[in-house]
Amino acid sequence: MVVLIHGIGHSADIFYRNIDVLAQTHRVIAVDLPGHGFSDHIPLAGRTPQTLFAEHLTALIDGETDARYTVVGSSYGGLIASLMTLSSPERVGKLVIVGSGGTFQEPDKQRTALLKILENASGAMAAPTLESCRTRIANICADPASVAEEILLTQLISYALPDRFAAFKEILAAYIDSLASGEGQARPRLEMISVPTLIITGRNDIRATVESHEAGNRRIPDSRLVVLEACGHVPYMEHPQEFHSEMAAFLAS
Repeated sequence: MVVLIHGIGHSADIFYRNIDVLAQTHRVIAVDLPGHGFSDHIPLAGRTPQTLFAEHLTALIDGETDARYTVVGSSYGGLIASLMTLSSPERVGKLVIVGSGGTFQEPDKQRTALLKILENASGAMAAPTLESCRTRIANICADPASVAEEILLTQLISYALPDRFAAFKEILAAYIDSLASGEGQARPRLEMISVPTLIITGRNDIRATVESHEAGNRRIPDSRLVVLEACGHVPYMEHPQEFHSEMAAFLAS
């Protein structure tokens, strides 16, 4: 089984170009995180959201299979996937981290990146239109033409739900707070990730540096880093064929 976890403020449809390809060889579960897409928001009640979401997804998948699975996390989803791996290494067989400043960047740099995420997302979420949704994704791609037009209507509809923008801001604020407290962070514990790990990032990712991924790759015992050229924050959308090739080799190894 392959579990796909999207980034903050996005939803499962961000993997539109990948689900069917991966499903040719594996069962695929692509989730909308709580408060994202069409999943209900759940009260944080003082909890760090990524810790809560990691527990939530682990319980969800435990109800689906007893077998070990591969977890793929993009951006904030990479942090959640890493936390799932750290807390349940007996359940996670392989880990894929895609363009994840939340996993690899220093707290101060990540805080700056998150404030830029808030700025970029607010236009689409506060006043969702096809154009504002397109612009939001285009801003994080190396080539704006890479945007998957097929997902824009679904994103528009989800952003228009009454609580989506408020949920996004609550989750993001709590995530930013956790950078100072250190709760729900994987970066201090990268050496403890014990499963085979594939890291994929774009050379032109504006949300996280290649250098931070290189440093993280050196710290994870069984890890390999792939840097895609002319690629931004969503390699699986911008360069799906290269992404699928790397995934196929990793899953088969």
